[in-house]
Amino acid sequence: MPGALAIETPEQAMIHLRAHRVRSLAVGQTLASVLTAGLVMLLGGDPLATRVHAGALLASAVLTGAYALLFRDARHYRPTLAFALVMVTLPVMLTGYYYWGVFSAYAAVVPLTIFIASDAAQSRGQALFGTAIAVAAQALFGLAIVLGWIESRSLVEAVRGTHVTHVLALGLIQMLTIGAAIVATDIQRRTRAVFDEHNQAQRALAQREAQVFEAQAEAAEARKAGGGKPGRFTDQEIDGFKLGEVLGRGAMGEVYAARREDGSQCAIKLLAPHLLRSASAFDRFQRESAMLLALESPHVVRVLAVSTSSAPLPYVAMERLVGADLAELLKRQQIPSLPATVEIISQVARGLDAAHRAGVIHRDLKPQNLFAVGPENARTWKIIDFGVAKWIDSESSLTKDMIIGTPGYMAPEQALGQPVDARSDLYSLGVILYRMVTGVPAVSLGDVPNMLHEVVYKVPQRPSRLTDVAADVEAVLAIALAKRPEDRFASASELAQALDAAVSGRLAASVSAHASRVLTEQPWGTWIQS
Repeated sequence: MPGALAIETPEQAMIHLRAHRVRSLAVGQTLASVLTAGLVMLLGGDPLATRVHAGALLASAVLTGAYALLFRDARHYRPTLAFALVMVTLPVMLTGYYYWGVFSAYAAVVPLTIFIASDAAQSRGQALFGTAIAVAAQALFGLAIVLGWIESRSLVEAVRGTHVTHVLALGLIQMLTIGAAIVATDIQRRTRAVFDEHNQAQRALAQREAQVFEAQAEAAEARKAGGGKPGRFTDQEIDGFKLGEVLGRGAMGEVYAARREDGSQCAIKLLAPHLLRSASAFDRFQRESAMLLALESPHVVRVLAVSTSSAPLPYVAMERLVGADLAELLKRQQIPSLPATVEIISQVARGLDAAHRAGVIHRDLKPQNLFAVGPENARTWKIIDFGVAKWIDSESSLTKDMIIGTPGYMAPEQALGQPVDARSDLYSLGVILYRMVTGVPAVSLGDVPNMLHEVVYKVPQRPSRLTDVAADVEAVLAIALAKRPEDRFASASELAQALDAAVSGRLAASVSAHASRVLTEQPWGTWIQS
Protein backbone atom coordinates (compact mmCIF):
# COMPACT_ATOMS: atom_id res chain seq x y z
CA MET A 1 0.00 0.00 0.00
CA PRO A 2 1.21 3.60 -0.57
CA GLY A 3 3.59 4.82 2.07
CA ALA A 4 4.15 1.32 3.42
CA LEU A 5 7.65 0.44 4.53
CA ALA A 6 8.79 -3.05 5.45
CA ILE A 7 9.84 -2.70 9.07
CA GLU A 8 12.25 -5.44 10.12
CA THR A 9 14.70 -3.73 12.44
CA PRO A 10 14.65 -0.92 15.04
CA GLU A 11 16.62 1.23 12.60
CA GLN A 12 13.93 0.79 9.95
CA ALA A 13 11.24 1.59 12.51
CA MET A 14 13.06 4.82 13.40
CA ILE A 15 13.33 5.76 9.72
CA HIS A 16 9.64 5.00 9.23
CA LEU A 17 8.74 7.27 12.15
CA ARG A 18 10.99 10.09 10.95
CA ALA A 19 9.67 9.84 7.40
CA HIS A 20 6.12 10.47 8.53
CA ARG A 21 7.15 13.14 11.00
CA VAL A 22 9.14 15.15 8.42
CA ARG A 23 6.37 14.84 5.84
CA SER A 24 3.84 16.06 8.39
CA LEU A 25 6.13 19.01 9.06
CA ALA A 26 6.35 19.70 5.30
CA VAL A 27 2.56 19.64 4.92
CA GLY A 28 2.07 21.85 7.98
CA GLN A 29 4.75 24.30 6.93
CA THR A 30 3.33 24.56 3.42
CA LEU A 31 -0.09 25.54 4.76
CA ALA A 32 1.39 27.82 7.43
CA SER A 33 3.65 29.57 4.92
CA VAL A 34 0.80 30.30 2.51
CA LEU A 35 -1.48 31.57 5.30
CA THR A 36 1.29 33.62 6.93
CA ALA A 37 2.26 35.18 3.58
CA GLY A 38 -1.35 36.26 3.11
CA LEU A 39 -1.46 37.67 6.64
CA VAL A 40 1.78 39.59 6.10
CA MET A 41 0.45 41.17 2.92
CA LEU A 42 -2.76 42.07 4.77
CA LEU A 43 -1.00 43.62 7.80
CA GLY A 44 1.49 45.55 5.77
CA GLY A 45 4.33 47.14 7.69
CA ASP A 46 7.68 48.15 6.33
CA PRO A 47 7.51 47.59 2.54
CA LEU A 48 10.98 46.01 2.26
CA ALA A 49 10.50 43.69 5.24
CA THR A 50 7.03 42.76 3.95
CA ARG A 51 8.27 41.84 0.49
CA VAL A 52 11.27 39.90 1.80
CA HIS A 53 9.30 37.87 4.33
CA ALA A 54 6.29 37.20 2.08
CA GLY A 55 8.56 36.17 -0.77
CA ALA A 56 10.54 33.83 1.49
CA LEU A 57 7.33 32.28 2.82
CA LEU A 58 5.99 31.58 -0.66
CA ALA A 59 9.32 30.08 -1.74
CA SER A 60 9.26 27.91 1.36
CA ALA A 61 5.69 26.82 0.56
CA VAL A 62 6.77 25.69 -2.91
CA LEU A 63 9.76 23.78 -1.53
CA THR A 64 7.97 22.02 1.34
CA GLY A 65 4.89 21.37 -0.80
CA ALA A 66 7.03 19.67 -3.44
CA TYR A 67 8.65 17.52 -0.73
CA ALA A 68 5.24 16.51 0.67
CA LEU A 69 4.08 15.44 -2.81
CA LEU A 70 7.26 13.65 -3.90
CA PHE A 71 7.84 11.75 -0.66
CA ARG A 72 4.37 10.51 0.16
CA ASP A 73 5.78 6.98 0.11
CA ALA A 74 7.91 6.38 3.20
CA ARG A 75 10.07 3.97 1.20
CA HIS A 76 11.50 6.95 -0.70
CA TYR A 77 12.54 8.74 2.47
CA ARG A 78 16.12 10.02 2.46
CA PRO A 79 17.36 11.25 5.87
CA THR A 80 19.98 13.59 4.41
CA LEU A 81 17.46 15.25 2.10
CA ALA A 82 14.94 15.58 4.93
CA PHE A 83 17.54 17.19 7.19
CA ALA A 84 18.53 19.57 4.38
CA LEU A 85 14.87 20.54 3.87
CA VAL A 86 14.52 21.51 7.52
CA MET A 87 17.78 23.46 7.49
CA VAL A 88 16.80 25.37 4.34
CA THR A 89 13.87 26.87 6.28
CA LEU A 90 16.31 28.73 8.57
CA PRO A 91 16.75 31.67 6.15
CA VAL A 92 12.95 31.94 6.02
CA MET A 93 12.95 32.27 9.81
CA LEU A 94 15.50 35.06 9.66
CA THR A 95 13.21 36.99 7.31
CA GLY A 96 10.50 36.44 9.92
CA TYR A 97 12.74 38.07 12.53
CA TYR A 98 13.26 40.91 10.12
CA TYR A 99 9.51 41.39 9.67
CA TRP A 100 7.97 40.44 13.03
CA GLY A 101 10.83 41.36 15.34
CA VAL A 102 13.61 39.65 17.26
CA PHE A 103 11.56 39.61 20.47
CA SER A 104 8.20 38.72 18.92
CA ALA A 105 6.37 35.40 19.39
CA TYR A 106 7.87 34.36 16.05
CA ALA A 107 11.05 33.50 17.95
CA ALA A 108 9.33 30.29 19.13
CA VAL A 109 9.35 28.92 15.57
CA VAL A 110 13.12 28.30 15.62
CA PRO A 111 13.18 25.91 18.63
CA LEU A 112 10.30 23.96 17.07
CA THR A 113 12.12 23.63 13.75
CA ILE A 114 15.36 22.64 15.46
CA PHE A 115 13.44 19.99 17.40
CA ILE A 116 12.26 18.45 14.11
CA ALA A 117 15.71 18.82 12.51
CA SER A 118 17.46 17.13 15.45
CA ASP A 119 14.96 14.30 15.33
CA ALA A 120 15.49 13.86 11.57
CA ALA A 121 19.29 13.92 11.95
CA GLN A 122 21.06 10.63 11.25
CA SER A 123 23.55 11.16 14.07
CA ARG A 124 24.19 13.24 17.15
CA GLY A 125 26.94 15.06 15.25
CA GLN A 126 24.53 16.08 12.50
CA ALA A 127 22.01 17.29 15.11
CA LEU A 128 24.71 19.35 16.84
CA PHE A 129 25.78 20.84 13.52
CA GLY A 130 22.21 21.92 12.69
CA THR A 131 21.71 23.38 16.15
CA ALA A 132 24.99 25.31 16.00
CA ILE A 133 24.04 26.82 12.61
CA ALA A 134 20.60 27.84 13.89
CA VAL A 135 21.88 29.32 17.14
CA ALA A 136 24.69 31.22 15.40
CA ALA A 137 22.39 32.63 12.70
CA GLN A 138 19.68 33.57 15.19
CA ALA A 139 22.12 35.15 17.67
CA LEU A 140 24.12 37.09 15.09
CA PHE A 141 21.02 38.44 13.37
CA GLY A 142 19.50 39.40 16.72
CA LEU A 143 22.71 41.13 17.81
CA ALA A 144 22.89 43.01 14.53
CA ILE A 145 19.36 44.33 15.09
CA VAL A 146 19.90 45.11 18.81
CA LEU A 147 23.21 46.87 18.22
CA GLY A 148 21.88 48.77 15.21
CA TRP A 149 24.12 47.13 12.60
CA ILE A 150 20.94 46.30 10.65
CA GLU A 151 18.09 48.80 10.59
CA SER A 152 15.09 47.44 12.46
CA ARG A 153 11.94 47.29 10.33
CA SER A 154 9.93 44.96 12.56
CA LEU A 155 6.30 45.24 13.64
CA VAL A 156 7.18 44.36 17.26
CA GLU A 157 9.89 46.35 19.04
CA ALA A 158 11.34 45.92 22.53
CA VAL A 159 9.81 48.78 24.58
CA ARG A 160 12.21 48.74 27.50
CA GLY A 161 15.72 47.67 28.33
CA THR A 162 19.30 48.42 27.50
CA HIS A 163 21.59 46.66 25.10
CA VAL A 164 22.70 44.42 27.99
CA THR A 165 19.16 43.31 28.82
CA HIS A 166 18.41 42.76 25.14
CA VAL A 167 21.52 40.62 24.73
CA LEU A 168 20.55 38.57 27.79
CA ALA A 169 17.08 38.10 26.34
CA LEU A 170 18.63 36.88 23.10
CA GLY A 171 20.73 34.42 25.12
CA LEU A 172 17.62 32.99 26.74
CA ILE A 173 16.03 32.52 23.33
CA GLN A 174 19.13 30.59 22.20
CA MET A 175 18.91 28.45 25.34
CA LEU A 176 15.39 27.47 24.24
CA THR A 177 16.75 26.44 20.86
CA ILE A 178 19.56 24.40 22.41
CA GLY A 179 17.10 22.83 24.85
CA ALA A 180 14.83 21.79 21.97
CA ALA A 181 17.76 20.02 20.31
CA ILE A 182 18.70 18.23 23.55
CA VAL A 183 15.10 17.08 24.10
CA ALA A 184 14.82 15.85 20.49
CA THR A 185 18.03 13.80 20.64
CA ASP A 186 16.99 12.35 23.99
CA ILE A 187 13.59 11.36 22.62
CA GLN A 188 15.32 9.79 19.63
CA ARG A 189 17.58 7.80 21.95
CA ARG A 190 14.68 6.66 24.13
CA THR A 191 12.55 5.76 21.11
CA ARG A 192 15.37 3.68 19.68
CA ALA A 193 15.73 1.92 23.04
CA VAL A 194 12.00 1.09 23.05
CA PHE A 195 12.20 -0.28 19.50
CA ASP A 196 15.28 -2.30 20.44
CA GLU A 197 13.54 -3.81 23.47
CA HIS A 198 10.44 -4.60 21.43
CA ASN A 199 12.52 -6.18 18.67
CA GLN A 200 14.49 -8.27 21.16
CA ALA A 201 11.26 -9.41 22.80
CA GLN A 202 9.87 -10.48 19.42
CA ARG A 203 13.07 -12.35 18.63
CA ALA A 204 13.04 -14.10 21.99
CA LEU A 205 9.37 -15.05 21.54
CA ALA A 206 10.00 -16.48 18.07
CA GLN A 207 13.00 -18.45 19.33
CA ARG A 208 11.07 -19.71 22.35
CA GLU A 209 8.17 -20.86 20.16
CA ALA A 210 10.64 -22.67 17.91
CA GLN A 211 12.16 -24.42 20.92
CA VAL A 212 8.73 -25.51 22.16
CA PHE A 213 7.75 -26.94 18.76
CA GLU A 214 11.10 -28.71 18.41
CA ALA A 215 10.84 -30.14 21.92
CA GLN A 216 7.36 -31.45 21.17
CA ALA A 217 8.58 -33.06 17.95
CA GLU A 218 11.56 -34.63 19.72
CA ALA A 219 9.32 -35.93 22.51
CA ALA A 220 7.08 -37.59 19.94
CA GLU A 221 10.13 -39.14 18.24
CA ALA A 222 11.46 -40.35 21.59
CA ARG A 223 8.15 -42.00 22.45
CA LYS A 224 8.13 -43.69 19.06
CA ALA A 225 11.76 -44.76 19.30
CA GLY A 226 11.51 -46.24 22.77
CA GLY A 227 15.23 -45.74 23.38
CA GLY A 228 16.78 -47.32 26.47
CA LYS A 229 14.20 -50.12 26.73
CA PRO A 230 14.52 -53.84 26.01
CA GLY A 231 13.56 -54.88 22.49
CA ARG A 232 12.49 -58.01 20.74
CA PHE A 233 16.10 -59.14 20.24
CA THR A 234 17.62 -57.93 23.51
CA ASP A 235 20.01 -60.51 25.05
CA GLN A 236 20.24 -62.45 21.79
CA GLU A 237 23.51 -63.01 19.95
CA ILE A 238 24.13 -62.44 16.25
CA ASP A 239 27.49 -63.26 14.64
CA GLY A 240 29.33 -62.70 17.91
CA PHE A 241 27.44 -59.54 18.89
CA LYS A 242 25.46 -59.64 22.15
CA LEU A 243 22.45 -57.31 21.79
CA GLY A 244 21.39 -54.99 24.62
CA GLU A 245 18.73 -52.27 24.95
CA VAL A 246 17.09 -50.48 22.03
CA LEU A 247 18.79 -47.19 21.23
CA GLY A 248 16.29 -46.09 18.61
CA ARG A 249 13.70 -47.16 16.08
CA GLY A 250 13.06 -46.04 12.53
CA ALA A 251 11.14 -47.00 9.42
CA MET A 252 13.77 -49.56 8.43
CA GLY A 253 14.33 -51.21 11.77
CA GLU A 254 15.84 -50.93 15.25
CA VAL A 255 19.24 -49.89 16.57
CA TYR A 256 20.53 -51.90 19.54
CA ALA A 257 23.38 -51.38 21.90
CA ALA A 258 25.75 -54.33 21.48
CA ARG A 259 28.90 -55.87 22.92
CA ARG A 260 31.47 -57.86 21.01
CA GLU A 261 33.20 -60.95 22.30
CA ASP A 262 36.26 -58.89 23.27
CA GLY A 263 34.04 -56.65 25.43
CA SER A 264 34.10 -53.60 23.16
CA GLN A 265 30.83 -51.76 22.68
CA CYS A 266 29.14 -50.90 19.41
CA ALA A 267 25.70 -50.32 17.91
CA ILE A 268 23.88 -52.69 15.59
CA LYS A 269 21.11 -51.72 13.21
CA LEU A 270 18.76 -54.59 12.39
CA LEU A 271 16.32 -54.68 9.51
CA ALA A 272 12.78 -54.88 10.87
CA PRO A 273 11.50 -58.49 10.63
CA HIS A 274 8.31 -57.49 8.82
CA LEU A 275 10.45 -56.07 6.00
CA LEU A 276 12.31 -59.32 5.35
CA ARG A 277 9.68 -60.31 2.81
CA SER A 278 10.13 -56.98 0.97
CA ALA A 279 12.84 -57.27 -1.66
CA SER A 280 13.05 -53.49 -2.04
CA ALA A 281 13.40 -52.93 1.72
CA PHE A 282 16.10 -55.61 1.94
CA ASP A 283 17.94 -54.10 -1.02
CA ARG A 284 17.70 -50.65 0.51
CA PHE A 285 19.13 -51.90 3.81
CA GLN A 286 21.97 -53.65 2.02
CA ARG A 287 22.62 -50.51 0.00
CA GLU A 288 22.99 -48.42 3.17
CA SER A 289 25.52 -50.93 4.48
CA ALA A 290 27.51 -50.74 1.25
CA MET A 291 27.44 -46.96 1.36
CA LEU A 292 28.71 -46.79 4.90
CA LEU A 293 31.52 -49.21 4.11
CA ALA A 294 32.56 -46.93 1.24
CA LEU A 295 32.85 -43.88 3.49
CA GLU A 296 36.14 -43.18 5.21
CA SER A 297 36.07 -40.01 7.23
CA PRO A 298 36.40 -39.15 10.93
CA HIS A 299 33.24 -37.11 10.42
CA VAL A 300 31.04 -40.02 9.32
CA VAL A 301 29.91 -42.81 11.62
CA ARG A 302 32.34 -45.76 11.20
CA VAL A 303 31.10 -49.19 10.09
CA LEU A 304 32.61 -52.20 11.86
CA ALA A 305 30.89 -55.06 10.08
CA VAL A 306 27.92 -55.95 7.87
CA SER A 307 25.83 -59.07 7.79
CA THR A 308 26.60 -62.00 5.54
CA SER A 309 24.04 -64.03 3.66
CA SER A 310 24.05 -66.61 6.48
CA ALA A 311 23.09 -64.09 9.21
CA PRO A 312 19.64 -64.70 10.75
CA LEU A 313 18.82 -61.00 10.26
CA PRO A 314 20.43 -58.40 8.02
CA TYR A 315 22.45 -56.00 10.15
CA VAL A 316 25.15 -53.37 10.10
CA ALA A 317 27.45 -52.93 13.12
CA MET A 318 28.70 -49.39 13.75
CA GLU A 319 30.84 -47.63 16.30
CA ARG A 320 28.89 -46.78 19.45
CA LEU A 321 28.77 -43.00 19.72
CA VAL A 322 28.73 -41.51 23.20
CA GLY A 323 27.88 -37.85 23.36
CA ALA A 324 25.01 -35.71 22.10
CA ASP A 325 23.51 -34.71 18.79
CA LEU A 326 23.20 -31.13 17.56
CA ALA A 327 19.52 -31.01 18.45
CA GLU A 328 20.43 -31.63 22.09
CA LEU A 329 23.09 -28.93 21.94
CA LEU A 330 20.60 -26.42 20.51
CA LYS A 331 18.23 -27.16 23.37
CA ARG A 332 20.94 -26.24 25.87
CA GLN A 333 22.40 -23.35 23.92
CA GLN A 334 19.76 -21.85 21.67
CA ILE A 335 22.21 -19.91 19.52
CA PRO A 336 25.80 -21.22 19.64
CA SER A 337 28.64 -18.74 19.36
CA LEU A 338 29.78 -17.94 15.83
CA PRO A 339 33.21 -19.61 16.31
CA ALA A 340 31.45 -22.77 17.56
CA THR A 341 29.05 -22.63 14.62
CA VAL A 342 31.91 -22.28 12.15
CA GLU A 343 33.68 -25.28 13.72
CA ILE A 344 30.58 -27.49 13.58
CA ILE A 345 29.74 -26.57 9.99
CA SER A 346 33.38 -27.07 8.93
CA GLN A 347 33.56 -30.59 10.38
CA VAL A 348 30.18 -31.60 8.97
CA ALA A 349 31.22 -30.17 5.60
CA ARG A 350 34.30 -32.44 5.58
CA GLY A 351 32.09 -35.42 6.28
CA LEU A 352 29.62 -34.42 3.56
CA ASP A 353 32.38 -33.93 1.03
CA ALA A 354 33.71 -37.41 1.83
CA ALA A 355 30.22 -38.84 1.28
CA HIS A 356 29.77 -36.96 -1.98
CA ARG A 357 33.19 -38.08 -3.24
CA ALA A 358 32.12 -41.66 -2.52
CA GLY A 359 29.02 -41.02 -4.59
CA VAL A 360 26.59 -40.86 -1.65
CA ILE A 361 23.86 -38.28 -1.01
CA HIS A 362 22.54 -38.27 2.55
CA ARG A 363 19.05 -36.77 1.87
CA ASP A 364 18.11 -36.44 5.55
CA LEU A 365 20.62 -34.05 7.03
CA LYS A 366 19.23 -32.44 10.22
CA PRO A 367 20.44 -31.62 13.77
CA GLN A 368 19.44 -35.07 15.05
CA ASN A 369 21.76 -36.67 12.50
CA LEU A 370 24.83 -34.67 13.48
CA PHE A 371 26.49 -36.25 16.52
CA ALA A 372 29.29 -34.90 18.71
CA VAL A 373 31.73 -37.18 20.49
CA GLY A 374 34.66 -36.36 22.75
CA PRO A 375 35.20 -33.64 25.37
CA GLU A 376 33.45 -30.31 24.95
CA ASN A 377 36.64 -28.46 24.09
CA ALA A 378 37.66 -31.02 21.45
CA ARG A 379 34.45 -32.36 19.93
CA THR A 380 34.41 -34.41 16.76
CA TRP A 381 31.20 -34.06 14.77
CA LYS A 382 29.98 -37.07 12.82
CA ILE A 383 27.17 -37.53 10.32
CA ILE A 384 24.93 -40.46 11.18
CA ASP A 385 21.85 -42.25 9.80
CA PHE A 386 22.33 -42.78 6.08
CA GLY A 387 19.09 -44.76 5.99
CA VAL A 388 17.54 -42.71 3.17
CA ALA A 389 20.78 -41.99 1.33
CA LYS A 390 21.27 -42.75 -2.35
CA TRP A 391 24.11 -43.23 -4.78
CA ILE A 392 24.78 -40.23 -6.98
CA ASP A 393 23.50 -40.82 -10.55
CA SER A 394 21.56 -43.93 -9.46
CA GLU A 395 17.97 -44.34 -10.62
CA SER A 396 16.88 -44.62 -7.00
CA SER A 397 14.12 -47.09 -7.87
CA LEU A 398 13.72 -48.02 -4.22
CA THR A 399 12.26 -44.59 -3.43
CA LYS A 400 10.91 -43.61 -6.82
CA ASP A 401 8.01 -41.10 -6.66
CA MET A 402 8.44 -40.85 -2.88
CA ILE A 403 9.32 -37.74 -0.89
CA ILE A 404 12.20 -38.83 1.33
CA GLY A 405 13.61 -36.80 4.22
CA THR A 406 12.52 -34.49 7.01
CA PRO A 407 10.21 -31.68 5.72
CA GLY A 408 11.78 -28.83 7.67
CA TYR A 409 15.29 -29.61 6.41
CA MET A 410 14.83 -30.92 2.88
CA ALA A 411 15.68 -29.06 -0.32
CA PRO A 412 12.93 -27.66 -2.59
CA GLU A 413 13.65 -30.16 -5.38
CA GLN A 414 13.49 -32.95 -2.79
CA ALA A 415 10.10 -31.69 -1.55
CA LEU A 416 8.83 -31.76 -5.13
CA GLY A 417 9.97 -35.36 -5.58
CA GLN A 418 12.46 -34.31 -8.27
CA PRO A 419 15.95 -35.81 -8.78
CA VAL A 420 18.43 -34.74 -6.13
CA ASP A 421 22.20 -34.39 -6.07
CA ALA A 422 24.91 -33.24 -3.66
CA ARG A 423 23.53 -29.68 -3.72
CA SER A 424 20.39 -30.93 -1.97
CA ASP A 425 22.53 -31.85 1.04
CA LEU A 426 24.11 -28.39 0.87
CA TYR A 427 20.66 -26.82 1.14
CA SER A 428 19.94 -28.95 4.22
CA LEU A 429 23.26 -27.85 5.71
CA GLY A 430 22.21 -24.26 5.01
CA VAL A 431 18.93 -24.83 6.87
CA ILE A 432 20.89 -26.20 9.84
CA LEU A 433 23.18 -23.16 9.71
CA TYR A 434 20.13 -20.84 9.62
CA ARG A 435 18.76 -22.55 12.74
CA MET A 436 22.10 -22.22 14.53
CA VAL A 437 22.53 -18.54 13.64
CA THR A 438 18.97 -17.31 14.27
CA GLY A 439 17.62 -19.76 16.85
CA VAL A 440 14.53 -20.22 14.63
CA PRO A 441 13.81 -22.92 12.00
CA ALA A 442 13.86 -21.80 8.38
CA VAL A 443 10.43 -23.40 7.85
CA SER A 444 7.40 -22.79 10.06
CA LEU A 445 6.62 -25.95 11.98
CA GLY A 446 3.17 -27.40 11.33
CA ASP A 447 1.48 -30.03 9.18
CA VAL A 448 3.60 -31.68 6.51
CA PRO A 449 1.80 -30.37 3.36
CA ASN A 450 2.12 -26.76 4.50
CA MET A 451 5.76 -27.26 5.44
CA LEU A 452 6.55 -28.78 2.04
CA HIS A 453 4.77 -25.90 0.29
CA GLU A 454 6.84 -23.41 2.28
CA VAL A 455 10.07 -25.28 1.50
CA VAL A 456 9.40 -24.96 -2.22
CA TYR A 457 7.94 -21.47 -2.48
CA LYS A 458 8.90 -19.33 0.52
CA VAL A 459 12.26 -17.73 1.27
CA PRO A 460 12.96 -17.71 5.05
CA GLN A 461 12.79 -14.51 7.07
CA ARG A 462 15.79 -12.22 6.96
CA PRO A 463 18.21 -13.48 9.64
CA SER A 464 18.93 -9.98 10.99
CA ARG A 465 15.23 -9.64 11.76
CA LEU A 466 15.57 -12.53 14.19
CA THR A 467 18.95 -11.86 15.76
CA ASP A 468 22.07 -9.72 15.41
CA VAL A 469 23.90 -11.11 12.41
CA ALA A 470 26.48 -9.57 10.08
CA ALA A 471 25.56 -8.81 6.47
CA ASP A 472 28.33 -11.16 5.26
CA VAL A 473 26.85 -14.08 7.20
CA GLU A 474 23.44 -13.26 5.70
CA ALA A 475 25.06 -13.38 2.27
CA VAL A 476 26.37 -16.91 2.92
CA LEU A 477 22.93 -18.01 4.11
CA ALA A 478 21.27 -16.50 1.04
CA ILE A 479 23.42 -18.64 -1.26
CA ALA A 480 23.09 -21.79 0.86
CA LEU A 481 19.28 -21.44 0.90
CA ALA A 482 18.84 -20.56 -2.76
CA LYS A 483 15.77 -22.32 -4.18
CA ARG A 484 17.56 -23.28 -7.40
CA PRO A 485 20.38 -25.83 -6.96
CA GLU A 486 22.58 -24.04 -9.50
CA ASP A 487 22.55 -20.91 -7.29
CA ARG A 488 24.02 -22.73 -4.27
CA PHE A 489 27.62 -23.36 -3.30
CA ALA A 490 29.47 -25.98 -5.33
CA SER A 491 30.49 -28.05 -2.30
CA ALA A 492 30.06 -28.26 1.45
CA SER A 493 33.64 -27.12 1.98
CA GLU A 494 33.01 -24.04 -0.17
CA LEU A 495 30.05 -23.18 2.07
CA ALA A 496 32.12 -23.71 5.22
CA GLN A 497 35.00 -21.60 3.90
CA ALA A 498 32.64 -18.78 2.94
CA LEU A 499 31.10 -18.88 6.43
CA ASP A 500 34.53 -18.72 8.07
CA ALA A 501 35.46 -15.75 5.86
CA ALA A 502 32.15 -14.00 6.60
CA VAL A 503 32.57 -14.35 10.36
CA SER A 504 36.14 -13.00 10.20
CA GLY A 505 35.14 -10.07 7.96
CA ARG A 506 36.99 -11.17 4.82
CA LEU A 507 34.21 -12.50 2.60
CA ALA A 508 35.15 -12.36 -1.08
CA ALA A 509 33.42 -9.68 -3.15
CA SER A 510 32.37 -12.36 -5.65
CA VAL A 511 30.41 -14.19 -2.92
CA SER A 512 28.67 -10.98 -1.85
CA ALA A 513 27.78 -10.24 -5.47
CA HIS A 514 26.46 -13.79 -5.89
CA ALA A 515 24.26 -13.35 -2.80
CA SER A 516 22.95 -10.02 -4.12
CA ARG A 517 21.89 -11.68 -7.37
CA VAL A 518 20.08 -14.43 -5.49
CA LEU A 519 18.31 -11.98 -3.17
CA THR A 520 17.30 -9.73 -6.06
CA GLU A 521 15.27 -12.60 -7.51
CA GLN A 522 14.28 -14.16 -4.18
CA PRO A 523 14.23 -11.55 -1.37
CA TRP A 524 14.14 -12.66 2.26
CA GLY A 525 10.68 -13.44 3.61
CA THR A 526 8.90 -13.52 0.24
CA TRP A 527 6.90 -16.14 -1.62
CA ILE A 528 8.28 -16.95 -5.04
CA GLN A 529 6.09 -17.64 -8.05
CA SER A 530 5.42 -21.25 -8.91
